[in-house]
Amino acid sequence: MVKFLAICRNTFVETTRQPIYGVLIAVTFAVLVMALPLSTWSMGDGGGDYHATDQKMLASLGLATLLVAGLLIAAFSASSAVTREIEDKTALTVISKPVSRTTFVLGKFAGVTGAVGVAFYLCALVFLMTVRHQVVSTGSDEYDIPVIVIGLCSFALALATAVGGNYLFAWGFISASVRSSLVLLTLGMGVIGFVGKGWKIVPFGTDINPQLLVAMGLIFMAVLILTAVAVAASTRLGQLMTLLVCTAFFFAGTTHPYLFGQWVAKAPLGRGIGWIAPNLTFFYPLDALALDKPIPAQYAALAGAYGGCYIAGLLGLGVALFQTRQLEAQGTSGTLPGAVAILGWSGRAAAMLGGIVALVMLSMPAHHTLVDISIGVAVLAGAAMAWGVFSRFGQGARWSWWIVAILAFIGVAGSLAVLFVPGLGNYRAQGGPPRLVCAAVVSGVVLILTILPKTRRHFVSDRP
Repeated sequence: MVKFLAICRNTFVETTRQPIYGVLIAVTFAVLVMALPLSTWSMGDGGGDYHATDQKMLASLGLATLLVAGLLIAAFSASSAVTREIEDKTALTVISKPVSRTTFVLGKFAGVTGAVGVAFYLCALVFLMTVRHQVVSTGSDEYDIPVIVIGLCSFALALATAVGGNYLFAWGFISASVRSSLVLLTLGMGVIGFVGKGWKIVPFGTDINPQLLVAMGLIFMAVLILTAVAVAASTRLGQLMTLLVCTAFFFAGTTHPYLFGQWVAKAPLGRGIGWIAPNLTFFYPLDALALDKPIPAQYAALAGAYGGCYIAGLLGLGVALFQTRQLEAQGTSGTLPGAVAILGWSGRAAAMLGGIVALVMLSMPAHHTLVDISIGVAVLAGAAMAWGVFSRFGQGARWSWWIVAILAFIGVAGSLAVLFVPGLGNYRAQGGPPRLVCAAVVSGVVLILTILPKTRRHFVSDRP
């Protein structure tokens, strides 16, 4: 436990010192404040109650901003805390103390979670201030002067404290800003809770829907899932790929009913994939807020249990991935060209997606025909071969470079030929041009990345 707490504390301190951490918090503050004028563009319900619809839109924009900000902060924080230590071989020094790899991963997750929680709390305070201010829908609406004055003074005083501490005591500006903001914004929100418009004393929490607190708790659980994804991915991937994996999980989770809903009744395998994939819509109770209905405590508890189980599974996967990672051989990871890493992981991701689609098609009774089975098997075999090619591509095998370059050239030439050469089939007349343009663009990008001088130098000789 002592080692776990030491790793957790060090990760938290190092994360809150990162400039990107402070920049993301500041940008989130700005977006939350800008949501006030943007919410005036909502459409009323036909009865003239524009204030209510504008306020609901403000809540929706604010919760969405908190979720996206949590995604970015978690991805950048986890990659900085885990990937950087692995590439700098700091992790190898820690593991040799001895510290078990499980303790290392869990300590990193706890530290990143603490940093993400602090950022989420600060952004939530600003969000509640905007909710309390309310949307100025018409010219006759008054500005909430106490919110503006107290909020701005708290933020300005926090920055002044950080600047003074940095100048006089050599404090880190980002970490000092976070610490001072924690104290001053909390005090400012506490005062705002008792002071209404016109500087009148009101019951605490006036004009703030208590259900928003429950909604923010659910959003934070979704952010914790994304944090676990980021930590698990960082045990194997760099910062860019970690961000891409987190973004893919985010889009898969927020569109879960649309991606997997139609597969539940048609394909048993699709049902299984839907169970494995994260469903972040459980943590986004916009329907209840829009209809002014309370969020049941039972629902919040079940969503929390689902999130806890999913986080445990992700951390188990992260520990398993980290157990087999060779820390001594990470010296070349920093020299791996970015284009090679992107193409290697993108190719493997596309191969995995193709294999999943083929398996889902083969599991559906409607496709149990000779032609469809043949197509499914062919796609599955192609996905397996593509996985092997792009795996060796990432390892620097020269023959894989030739295969990727030739296939990219064929994709560009074939798409352009069908588009512009007369008499090459009827594909253009069947709505094919948009797909051909996309194929040509994707193949062109792959070809350009493949023939870059830095990429070609990585394949000067075959790797074992």
